[in-house]
Amino acid sequence: MVLLFVERGLVLILATVALLLAIVSFRGLVNLQDPMSEIGLIDQLSLLLGLHEQSHVIIVSTNNYSTDVHMFTFQKRLKDGAFFLSQEAVVHTDSLLIHDVHQAKLQNKCEGVLEACDSVVPFTAKKANIPLLLGLPPLSYSSKKEERMLVSGLHTCLSSSDYDYIKDGSIGLISPHKHNVMQWFALALLGKGLPFRRPKDTPLVAETDDNNLYITYATGDITRLPNSSITMHQKVSVFGESWDLVTIKIPGLGVFSSRQMVFTGGELNKEMIDSPCVNPVVDRWWEFKGHNYHIKGIKKSVEEIKEKNGPFAGKKVARPVANFDDCHAVVQGYVKRNLVKGYDFIIKDLRKRKVYVRGNIFIKCSERGLTDPFKGGSVKMKAFMDSLKHACKVPNTEQPYACVDMMVMGVFMENVFGLHKSSVLHTVHKVEESHMTGDWQVTAALSVYQNGLLGF
Repeated sequence: MVLLFVERGLVLILATVALLLAIVSFRGLVNLQDPMSEIGLIDQLSLLLGLHEQSHVIIVSTNNYSTDVHMFTFQKRLKDGAFFLSQEAVVHTDSLLIHDVHQAKLQNKCEGVLEACDSVVPFTAKKANIPLLLGLPPLSYSSKKEERMLVSGLHTCLSSSDYDYIKDGSIGLISPHKHNVMQWFALALLGKGLPFRRPKDTPLVAETDDNNLYITYATGDITRLPNSSITMHQKVSVFGESWDLVTIKIPGLGVFSSRQMVFTGGELNKEMIDSPCVNPVVDRWWEFKGHNYHIKGIKKSVEEIKEKNGPFAGKKVARPVANFDDCHAVVQGYVKRNLVKGYDFIIKDLRKRKVYVRGNIFIKCSERGLTDPFKGGSVKMKAFMDSLKHACKVPNTEQPYACVDMMVMGVFMENVFGLHKSSVLHTVHKVEESHMTGDWQVTAALSVYQNGLLGF
């Protein structure tokens, strides 16, 4: 009797294993073209049964403030080589950039980075099989000797680690041009469905500096773009197809240039400024490009409001405000004058795209409490517009020019990107669809995984 139960148990186990193998084999017949496809239970079972292979790549990026360790996990089907980018683990530690390049201090910092790497690597993984790549920003050391000492010190430390490290392939400079291309590709990939999209279905990255607005995106017809507006053009391979990735510059829509022109109306030597975009309580001097402007609000700009608290609770009082409507009219006129006829095709090409922001746009949003300065986070345009109205109506001596700066951004977002109250601004810190960092590290990990360290 016992033997009968054992036999039935073995038959049941074998039948279950056979069924699972059949299910796994059937899943293997489904083509996988997008590495951002979801990892399901069957894929996890395939890994457990040895039909899939798991690999890891570590990308280390550093700047003047911190060092970020990103470990990416890939899962490959052994049957056809198709793979998933399944997971990202991130840990932060001290910056590796030190201007007083003392070898002992650099060694300690580097060892801290390696400890951070160890903290994200599964105990089952073999470190010797995990490639490690360190990306450095353009270095600003006072001498080439200091730069060489930094790179040499990092090489000495990393080469003694247990990770897969190659001198000529594991340390490299990430130039602004390379960063733009790699970041855009990462954002497009993490949004899922990239192999099946057209250029117009991919996101754009917008940023401003002091003087200009820059937009990086893939265009379907580069011949229609004015050459004078293109600051970067790169052919990128998107799953076998060649696309034109460009960065377009729209002059005058940077934070400080637009502020100057809105204040002065183009009369740059004008010193006394009475602007409807400034609260009447503001009385400041502002220096920009060799000009010193005395900025004041217009005294007649007031708003009748009912006080909720204090000795005047329940009574209407006159509160000084920046004139929202007049400010909007001035800024709208300035932005439209900057969007000359040559930008018509660009604006049409940008509509309905997902918008990622960085640079001063992100900084202004974080200053207004709309997104976290470190973790990022999406900003609803309705919240942006509410913050803009608040900036114009409530005096803020810490951000006296918030009304004009936010107004300029709000107007060009509407006129250039076609955004409205229900739209969303996204940040590169986390891409919602994948919960991964939307930056160059993703592209680097993909390249290293497919081509090795020397192929990056």
